[in-house]
Amino acid sequence: MENFLNKWDIKTLGQVFTPKNIVDFMLTLKHNQGSVLEPSAGDGSFLKRLKKAVGIEIDPKICPKNALCMDFFDYPLENQFDTIIGNPPYVKHKDIAPSTKEKLHYSLFDERSNLYLFFIEKAIKHLKPNGELIFITPRDFLKSTSSVKLNEWIYKEGTITHFFELGDQKIFPNAMPNCVIFRFCKGDFSRITNDGLQFVCKKGILYFLNQSYTQKLSEVFKVKVGAVSGCDKIFKNETYGNLEFVTSITKRTNVLEKMVFVNKPNDYLLQHKDSLMQRKIKKFNENNWFEWGRMHHISPKKRIYVNAKTRQKNPFFIHQCPNYDGSILALFPYNQNLDLQNLCDKLNAINWQELGFVCDGRFLFSQRSLENALLPKDFLNLG
Repeated sequence: MENFLNKWDIKTLGQVFTPKNIVDFMLTLKHNQGSVLEPSAGDGSFLKRLKKAVGIEIDPKICPKNALCMDFFDYPLENQFDTIIGNPPYVKHKDIAPSTKEKLHYSLFDERSNLYLFFIEKAIKHLKPNGELIFITPRDFLKSTSSVKLNEWIYKEGTITHFFELGDQKIFPNAMPNCVIFRFCKGDFSRITNDGLQFVCKKGILYFLNQSYTQKLSEVFKVKVGAVSGCDKIFKNETYGNLEFVTSITKRTNVLEKMVFVNKPNDYLLQHKDSLMQRKIKKFNENNWFEWGRMHHISPKKRIYVNAKTRQKNPFFIHQCPNYDGSILALFPYNQNLDLQNLCDKLNAINWQELGFVCDGRFLFSQRSLENALLPKDFLNLG
């Protein structure tokens, strides 16, 4: 497998081999009879099983004999299909070939958008009414800021009827991040998946929910990010540190870490002035070189902490320390009279994996994703 991948242009064309077991599974999701398109045929993994399908492959070196050797973005939209299936190329925007980039339409995208996102849009436009799109892609389009407009458009066009997370399975070694397989049906507005989950779009984020999640977390909590020094190896110091901070180790160990956090230079920081001036987090000069790159929200109010990345089973926790670094998010309840421990327990009881916050067995939180997260409609009345 490794040698095979090395022969292909992964960086600019996104070419990777789709394993037979993945092809077999994706074909079980095919409901429609009639015309079929594979828009990025590669070595013909799907075409071998779909004899009458139309295949498109941009690279003449690997284009199957029965496929069209062309750029998918040159393929006329008047060609409509009952089924479109495949593994679209994963290519960072900066690596997209100029000849392809000049053909892309940006009404739903920006210059952060990966090529596979453009494939999703164009593929849906090639679907007939009630047509189905079956793709394997990275999972990040569900919540990515670069796919907000795309997700809203997908939701207006139909329903993702089948959705399977592949977790930490390494489907494409050295090539693609964690993947999902999904089936989208154009013109289906049932908003229900095959396993009874609700298909929901809120502010450009797609969810698959098994109960009524209508309470926005941002209506209950104010989410704040922690302070970032830009050079922890200098500012984190047990000897010279003057303030204790909640950090990524606190939940697991209950240990706070001492940081140098001052409003004027001291002798210790002067030893490291040159290094601190070179930090990239913001512009530093003679007046601010000793400051942290980003301040945290300093407040005496009660709050709940959570690590932005953690494998801890119950990620939300309470600590009396008011300072927290960039690995931590702080949730300040608007109603400070609510029982903080009760709120923390409720947050830990939520199925965050179902909400798309778990990848590779690890919770992944950000300020924006938490602010847009949906809680059970009776969240404040639970417990």
